[in-house]
Amino acid sequence: MSAPRTPGPGALSPQASPELADELTRIAWRVDRWIDPGPASVVAGAGVAAVVAALLMPWSTRGAGWEVLVGRAAMGPLPWLFTVVAVVAVGVSVLALLTRFWPLAWTAATVTGVGAVTGLWAVWSRQTAVTGTDDIGPGLIVTVLGVLVLFGTWARTVVACGPRAPHGPPA
Repeated sequence: MSAPRTPGPGALSPQASPELADELTRIAWRVDRWIDPGPASVVAGAGVAAVVAALLMPWSTRGAGWEVLVGRAAMGPLPWLFTVVAVVAVGVSVLALLTRFWPLAWTAATVTGVGAVTGLWAVWSRQTAVTGTDDIGPGLIVTVLGVLVLFGTWARTVVACGPRAPHGPPA
């Protein structure tokens, strides 16, 4: 006859199951706040690099993107607003890529969405400007395209993550 088996150190006992369930729920909630963009992180990195490079390129005959940002080249309020939003979008995108924190990915998607709209407005404002001041340089176009790529990447990433629980971890 064999002796009755006693549970080993890794076995679950009936007394530990509620505590274990609570701990597993807390761990799942913490893990659920992180994203894994996978190959999309390469595309987002390329978008960030394109926007940073485009800020150094000429946006018009008046100056480069960084000059519009600091107010050295006056192109009007919409290109300046777009420059500010593009810089914020780059910063949030880099933070989201480095931390892979789900709320930062949503923030990056939101900021790049706003940046896409303001970028199109900036191009439109340059095209409808008074004759003689309506030039558009390659830097402005590359920046708009880079922000659009970032928006598409972050929007796809956050939608793929699925809906999140509206409540925090259990007590």
